[in-house]
Amino acid sequence: MTVTLHPLLEEFHSGAVAAHSFIPRDECELIYESVRSCGATRAVETGMAFGVSSLCIADALSRNGTPFELISIDPVQTTDWQSAGVHLLARAGFAVTLLEEPSQLALPRLAAAGERFGFGFIDGWHTFDHTLIDFFYIDMMLADGGIIVLDDVGYPAINAAVRFILANRSYELVKALTYEVPASLLARRRLKRVLRPLARTDRDPSPEHERLFRRIEQAHAVAIRKVGPDTRRFDYFERF
Repeated sequence: MTVTLHPLLEEFHSGAVAAHSFIPRDECELIYESVRSCGATRAVETGMAFGVSSLCIADALSRNGTPFELISIDPVQTTDWQSAGVHLLARAGFAVTLLEEPSQLALPRLAAAGERFGFGFIDGWHTFDHTLIDFFYIDMMLADGGIIVLDDVGYPAINAAVRFILANRSYELVKALTYEVPASLLARRRLKRVLRPLARTDRDPSPEHERLFRRIEQAHAVAIRKVGPDTRRFDYFERF
């Protein structure tokens, strides 16, 4: 799929805007592809900052049809980011529903209100538990076939959360965006893979899951698709 980004995004990716902490161009393209492919017209994101991801989502939603809605959750959009994300969307002609409160409070309220979404973007607090909480509640509101993109998968906590989801929930990996890894680190990883079968125990992930996890081992962002509802037993667990 050929992706044409909104012109305002080029200001960030060309360096015309002196900004930090925004998603790279390949991740913008991943968001466009994901939103368009699942046909979403409603989306929710955790983390807004300068609004680059927000503009990607809003523009992609608008191409799927109108009306469309983006709900952005960022407890410090006004205080820490001086409303930069809201201003960027306004410049582009898009409105956004901003919830300035922690996602662990905002998302359960949205779920309780019966909100439904076709796309979610997770770029909030980067700990394992917060990432998993964001996923848990977005999943409750996500339609079957909907897609979630997670940013900063290179963080160990977020990578672990993605591994848990892929091993334990009805989700499939759509795409992983990878970064360059030093040759010395790649060599150590290959050696560990060779030696691991010799020391395998029932505490290790299944070989099938290990092969899947290798696809996100050096990822900085992933897109995962919801295959179906959660039908696990109450005590279901797969190693990750």
